[in-house]
Amino acid sequence: MHSDREKRTYADKVYISDNIHSYTNIDLPIKDQPILQKKAVVIGEDSWLGENVCVIGACIGKHCVIGANSVVTKDIPDYCVAVGAPARIIKRYNFTTNTWQRTNPDGSFIKQE
Repeated sequence: MHSDREKRTYADKVYISDNIHSYTNIDLPIKDQPILQKKAVVIGEDSWLGENVCVIGACIGKHCVIGANSVVTKDIPDYCVAVGAPARIIKRYNFTTNTWQRTNPDGSFIKQE
């Protein structure tokens, strides 16, 4: 049997939510506005979320790394490294070359010179 620490896929102070507060009505304090349900959050097997990562209504694929202090609001495919606020893909595993390669934010490989 694994300990809880071995099962964890995230560092300290990670925030995961499937909802946010509405802020559209400027006549109401945000705390009094309705909760907006986003889509369900799924975090893939063997993925790692760094310290202070926020995941809000997005899915993270398997074997991904999300850099510290990143805010994930859009899905991240399998085998990607994403960083920033909002999080953007910067690397993806290339199964043709069996290497991690730099990418454009859409996940397409950057041509290596």
